Amino acid sequence: MKEKFAKFIRIVTVPPVMVTALIVILCIARDDIFTSAIDVVMSFIFLAFIPVLAYPLSALIPKIKEKGREGQRNLAFVLTAIGYVAIWLYGLLSASNQNLLLIYTGYFLSVVILLILNKLLKIRASGHACSITGPIVFVSYFLGFKGLVVGVITYALIFWASITTKRHTPQEFIFGTATCIVSFIIPLLMLM
Repeated sequence: MKEKFAKFIRIVTVPPVMVTALIVILCIARDDIFTSAIDVVMSFIFLAFIPVLAYPLSALIPKIKEKGREGQRNLAFVLTAIGYVAIWLYGLLSASNQNLLLIYTGYFLSVVILLILNKLLKIRASGHACSITGPIVFVSYFLGFKGLVVGVITYALIFWASITTKRHTPQEFIFGTATCIVSFIIPLLMLM
């Protein structure tokens, strides 16, 4: 029963679902972040839709399908990187407001830091942890204490589920979380 509940939590909190929740929550709760419908659509496409394509594409591309879960993870990282770089460029080129640029830059930096840690330094930092921490950090920042309380509970559940299902070690999850927090602090100091 515990294992099934942990798997359920992992499924309903995959990064594209979490970032979609972020977009919806911020659209409802604040009117100074997404100032146009195009910003909402572009955010959804590049932060949620493109990364989620890894799941169906990994089943359709034979070379990736052969590699199983590892192939799916690698494709997810590539598509996530494409989406995050694209949304950051969109933010710069469309002269997005500072709040939105903070979000886009945070996501962009997270993929850069994950790439450096995982590929160059061979320090395994969880991309899943980084991607689920982003919405929690941004909701907490933009909504204050209410967002923080819900965020801490959500984070604790996802951390527990990831360890229970043995998808990550505590160290990998914490490194992924730290990556996200650093990726938030840097643009916060630069932009605000």
